[in-house]
Amino acid sequence: MFKGADKQPLTQRIATADVESTVDYIEKITGLDFTKEKDLDDKKPVKWLGTTGRKEDPDGTFERNSSGDLDLSVDANEVDKRAFADKLISQFGKENIKLSGDNVHWKVPINGDSGNGFVQADFMFSANPKFQQGSMISGGGEYRGEHRHIILSSIARAKNMKYSPKHGILNPQTDELLPNGNDWNQIAKELLGQTATVKDIRSVDAILTYIKKLPNYEELVAGARETLGRQGIELPKANQIESYQPGSIGWMRQLIEIVK
Repeated sequence: MFKGADKQPLTQRIATADVESTVDYIEKITGLDFTKEKDLDDKKPVKWLGTTGRKEDPDGTFERNSSGDLDLSVDANEVDKRAFADKLISQFGKENIKLSGDNVHWKVPINGDSGNGFVQADFMFSANPKFQQGSMISGGGEYRGEHRHIILSSIARAKNMKYSPKHGILNPQTDELLPNGNDWNQIAKELLGQTATVKDIRSVDAILTYIKKLPNYEELVAGARETLGRQGIELPKANQIESYQPGSIGWMRQLIEIVK
């Protein structure tokens, strides 16, 4: 969002080690809290979206231990986007604040010191921040967050539903939200099966681990396999032997899917 006269970016990636102190600076300026509520699984703040503060790889390389920007969740029911942006503009000028869609962007000095360079902070406003936080869980390894949405959409289509990363699961004809369609535990059960929980839907690997043992696995991932294939990403084949082995987890899931 921020480029100089030469069209080169005025912001840079931020090391994971610098995220907390930079968010602390943001909190002091905005008066908003982005850190207190923690995710039960990775213990990171739930308002840190995507890869923000989560890229920690033992290889030590900057690329795998940094984020391109800071994605921060803001409850649109509590904070007015226009007033929030105007406050920042009054302090830092229009050249350092941008608006787009539901977002406000700020060219923030890393660790609050311009001598460290700048990172782009994206304040992402949502009337349903809980759903937003679940939707913007980062990818891992080979897969990115967008790949997760492609797979969820493929599964939804196979089950005659529509999945929206912004709204949840919808009626494919009317685009109306299905009952509890923006609750991630309910989404897990509708798309994966009645034994699924939100943990089974947090990442591509978790989703595939769950569904690759189902008899209709190939049908569920058909759309995603085609889309991801164009990006050079090949989804794993179903583990047919384990799926049909009596007493296995896959076998039990098949029975549940059949009788539910």
